[in-house]
Amino acid sequence: MEEIILIGYGGHAKSVADCIERQGQYRIVGYTDVEEHLSKYQYLGTDAELRHFYDNGVKNVAITIGYMGKGNIREMLYKQVKKIGFNLPIIKDPTSIISDSARIGEGTFIGKGAVINAEASIGKMAIINTMALVEHECIVADFVHIAVGAVLCGNVTVGNGAFIGANATVIQGRVIKEGQIVPAGETIR
Repeated sequence: MEEIILIGYGGHAKSVADCIERQGQYRIVGYTDVEEHLSKYQYLGTDAELRHFYDNGVKNVAITIGYMGKGNIREMLYKQVKKIGFNLPIIKDPTSIISDSARIGEGTFIGKGAVINAEASIGKMAIINTMALVEHECIVADFVHIAVGAVLCGNVTVGNGAFIGANATVIQGRVIKEGQIVPAGETIR
């Protein structure tokens, strides 16, 4: 079984770790963060330690910092770990449903019960959270966060780094601009 390191440890990391364990493809070595947290996983130090682990055979990481206004941090960490050489596998919960014709970028997280339908395209490092629905032909760019229970109807386009809040709905054919925030519960008509 391949090994993987979690980068960052908070609530989102716990969800991602649970999905990694449920997938059964990776063994979690531990996590890096600015400080140690109460966790069943080993604290490996700060992100400065990542090169050491890569050089010692760990080739996979998952950036497990949720959005919470930290899209730029996620992007910076992505560039840092790619420069080292790490792989960022797609982490998808076994209960998620992903069409065979959907395309999913590296490092993307797909949570419990999420649905990604026919010919949808998800960029790298996206978060498609618990029970989110991305319908047919949607285009979701890099570093986007689709929060818990959010719905993208067919043929929606979401720009880089945008955030779609919990239980928000974006009606078919709409465009969400780069960096735009759609508040929780909002309907974009």
